[in-house]
Amino acid sequence: MGNAVDKVDIMPLPIGASSALIQVDPAAHFHPTGLEITPGAHYRFIASGQWRDGLLKPAGPEGWRLPWAEYFNRLPGQPFFLLCGCVGRDLAQAFAIGAGLADWQAPAALAEQADRQLYLFANDWAGMYWNNHALGPEQGGPLSVQIIRLS
Repeated sequence: MGNAVDKVDIMPLPIGASSALIQVDPAAHFHPTGLEITPGAHYRFIASGQWRDGLLKPAGPEGWRLPWAEYFNRLPGQPFFLLCGCVGRDLAQAFAIGAGLADWQAPAALAEQADRQLYLFANDWAGMYWNNHALGPEQGGPLSVQIIRLS
């Protein structure tokens, strides 16, 4: 449970192109985007909308803070429900996105990695994705991301 279906066509994004708007499932440990990250390329991320952690009030892509408990998040020390990305299913390749990144450069070392698909996730404790909820438009959701390849 908690993993979105990975059976999507995986393609690199051409330079200057934008992805379709990707609605991120907050219950997925690794939400597949279908985008293959090109080592050394530059990307821009733009996120908007909200999702919900359990019964708490909705949160946007910047998440919410509880500093003493953030050590246990999948991206330690970062806010709960912060929008994050990772290349492949390797948390060593995870990075914070939040409401957006103006210019993220994919590490050149990714050339050695077999799985270069970009995955997105809500930063949370690994065992707590069962209570993460997508929201409808009437509640400020869903949380969506657009990705633009800059170079």
